[in-house]
Amino acid sequence: MWQHAETIFLSIVLESLPFIVIGALLSSFIQHLVPRRLLFRLLPKSRPLAVVYAAFLGFVFPVCDCGTVPVARSLIHKGMPVSAAITFVLAAPVTNPLTLAATYAAFGGRLNMLLIRLGAALLISILIGWGLLFFRMEQSKRVESVGKMDEPTLSRHTTGKILSHALGEIFEVGVFVVVSAAVAAGIQTWLPTSAWESVGRHPILSVIALMSLSVVLSLCAQADAFVARSLQGVTTGGAVVSFLLIGQMIDIRNLLLLPRAFDHRVVVFVFTLAFALVLLLGIGLNYAGFRL
Repeated sequence: MWQHAETIFLSIVLESLPFIVIGALLSSFIQHLVPRRLLFRLLPKSRPLAVVYAAFLGFVFPVCDCGTVPVARSLIHKGMPVSAAITFVLAAPVTNPLTLAATYAAFGGRLNMLLIRLGAALLISILIGWGLLFFRMEQSKRVESVGKMDEPTLSRHTTGKILSHALGEIFEVGVFVVVSAAVAAGIQTWLPTSAWESVGRHPILSVIALMSLSVVLSLCAQADAFVARSLQGVTTGGAVVSFLLIGQMIDIRNLLLLPRAFDHRVVVFVFTLAFALVLLLGIGLNYAGFRL
């Protein structure tokens, strides 16, 4: 049993490691060298359209999971609506090209999982952004920044800053990956089938269980697909999709950072609506007969 658990654990860690390293280096490079004004010039004046624009920013501005809130706060200071900034925070971890590549690789080149994850993340983040507009909840906190707000500039110390930021990100994310891989290996190895069967195969309870697990584990976007893949044999398809979505919208990092950057009413609204929409999607996929 120990050997089986060790095999699963090492498989998850080793498969996700290249994506974690590349993702940290890429996001650090962009955060320190790409002027945000280049992206901000294209922001539509219409706020509903600005929300849609922000949802796709992750394709060209693939910051790390921890960097989305500081970057969003910086964009607000430059005039971006809060609704668009929140949309960016929710969508960017998934629309990151490296996340999409990791999802594709984790599920053996199955394009349907990549498209479902991408489409659902875009739709849910846009709906939440529009919800903030509809209920007129466009408030941010004018408090000390949660991250550096200065425009990226070239200097002799830039390379050192990039490597230092990337290294810190790799170690921080690595802790979550190791713990999550251990949990996934433990579930598959030692959890009795009878104990999990009533929950893992239930169309509703399985979604709630994996969503809760995803929030607690707080995996980075470049690694969660490998953990989700390892769990697909013991749960429903809708639960796996929900696991991949909610962990990038509600995790420990966002629970700590969002209340510092945005009004508490906004944070509660965003978290509540995100959880409800992801839950409904997962249950709907299960009752529609979605299988992995």
